[in-house]
Amino acid sequence: MEENQITNQTNETKQAKPKQVKKNKDRDGFADYKAEFKKIIWPGRSEIAKKTFTVIVTSLILGVIIFCMDSVFSAGYSAIIGLMG
Repeated sequence: MEENQITNQTNETKQAKPKQVKKNKDRDGFADYKAEFKKIIWPGRSEIAKKTFTVIVTSLILGVIIFCMDSVFSAGYSAIIGLMG
């Protein structure tokens, strides 16, 4: 009977420790994220404007290129189909 009590006590302490360790790891992890977040250097308004302009212009240029390629391929496909039928 006494052996069962000792076994039960050791099992309970083994089960309690991982939960405690996990909570500490979660807290430490959150503290790490918070510390890293404070290190971020946010860009200024002018830098954001420049990068936004660059993205918009690049997107427009790629859109025009894709449109031109699509038009050429469509015309070529139509010409090939016209010759066959």
